Amino acid sequence: MIRKARIEDALAIVCMIRSGCDEGIFYSRADSLEEQVEAFRKYAFESRTKGYEILVHQTINRIEGYVDYQVKRGVGHFLGIYVKQDYRRKGIGKRLVKKALEDFKKLGCHKARLEVFAPNARAISLYKHLVFKREGFLRKDEEKKDVIIMSRFLP
Repeated sequence: MIRKARIEDALAIVCMIRSGCDEGIFYSRADSLEEQVEAFRKYAFESRTKGYEILVHQTINRIEGYVDYQVKRGVGHFLGIYVKQDYRRKGIGKRLVKKALEDFKKLGCHKARLEVFAPNARAISLYKHLVFKREGFLRKDEEKKDVIIMSRFLP
């Protein structure tokens, strides 16, 4: 089931963010778990900006993945997409991205955009399968990593 995240999901989402940092697929953070959960709660639920949303994929009582995005001026921008390692290659990431793309269309977006670290071949393959095209490249961006910018137009 895919649903909008709730404030009580903050710990599970932050743990996934931290796992993504450990894997090198997200920018790293130095905060303690408690500091990061508190900061995330404020950012994502208490003082969220207009157009920001988080979706989670949940089965029974377990959150297996999430996607968060920001919609501005007709463009849906994926901020983070993560599926726990044990649940990868089961279509969860694809379902999360597709649900976000549906939301973008409902919100009047004409385009979807994301950034992905260049070595993340599995994610790049998923995005290409979902008709995202390479639009740009940032050499040695933050944390001195190469970043690919991908986008797709929405029908």
